[in-house]
Amino acid sequence: MENNGEKKSDPIPAATSEPMTSPTSEQIVAPFAESIAADGEQILEVKESVTVEEVLESLQEMQETADLLFGAQDPNVCTFPEGYKPRQTVFACITCTPAPQMAGVCYGCSLNCHDGHEIVELYTKRKFRCDCGNPKFGSEKKCTLYEEKPKENEFNVYNHNYHGKFCTCDAYYPDDAHGFELYQCEICEDWYHDSHTPSKSIRYETEQEPEEKEPAAAICAGCVKKIPFVAHIPEGKDVFCHSKMTSEQLIVPEELANMSIMVSHFRERLCKCSGCTRVYDLADCEFLLDDEDDMATFEDEARKKVASEQKTEGEEMRELVKEVGMDGARVFYEGLNEFKRKFAEFVNKKAEEGNLITEDDIKQFREELMDGQERKRPRLE
Repeated sequence: MENNGEKKSDPIPAATSEPMTSPTSEQIVAPFAESIAADGEQILEVKESVTVEEVLESLQEMQETADLLFGAQDPNVCTFPEGYKPRQTVFACITCTPAPQMAGVCYGCSLNCHDGHEIVELYTKRKFRCDCGNPKFGSEKKCTLYEEKPKENEFNVYNHNYHGKFCTCDAYYPDDAHGFELYQCEICEDWYHDSHTPSKSIRYETEQEPEEKEPAAAICAGCVKKIPFVAHIPEGKDVFCHSKMTSEQLIVPEELANMSIMVSHFRERLCKCSGCTRVYDLADCEFLLDDEDDMATFEDEARKKVASEQKTEGEEMRELVKEVGMDGARVFYEGLNEFKRKFAEFVNKKAEEGNLITEDDIKQFREELMDGQERKRPRLE
């Protein structure tokens, strides 16, 4: 899934060390798939191969996405007392609230109250209040972080995402994603396959530049019909005032019927005059003028919190010394550096030989690494 041009990835733990860099020519092969030949012999087939650099870039991208989604939120706090937050990461627990029930939980509750459950990450939602532990979860399931909850959060808005369903095809993400990208509508916040919804792009720069450089907001075909002025936003950087357009002028052009609209720098182009503001109010999309609703604001706050909590290597070393002592910290860093060195040697050797790294190679490397640790353990102890 992606939002405003950025891919959405599953959260991953914080990195414990700086990523290693390797030549782009080196390749890692995905696990082999076994197939049976006509004569009954097993044949190993390579599914796909990627370079080490691509793997590291993917991991870095996953880490950055996780930081943006969770960096500004406390993993040990239920956000219910904060009310209907302008924007927060929301999850659905299919285990506790299967269809037709719809409910959402905050980041802290997803970790503390629903560990081991079937959880669907919904990215972020606006004006949502945590449901964890209310009657939707049954009489016996209570929130472990904040138990006192009302019967319902009457202003929460739900859709089929809370059943794990996405797009007009009701695909269950990620099982039914089939490799297609999904984008989130700026208005209704539902998700759609880009291949299932034809779209028109409205550029911010009139010069021919790569569109991926321009952050774009997606408005699905259904929401374009609700706020048809979107279909008339011209390309360029000018603010678009639509309050004086007649109802006839605001009709969605026939060629754009059933199409989504991708508008670069969408919120920057919206007019804030009294007439246009009234249109947003009537269309129930006044949140478009709220800076706290904007994903960019949400991500900026996450970046600031992550940056403020990052420790230097010296600070990490001092904390480790407090926990395990000087000798224990020394052993840890020796082991970490040795792993980096051996893995780099392993990859470089395969690159020099011109060989792909197979699943068996990885297993052998792990066994040799473990054997080395076993031999050193008596001496280190």
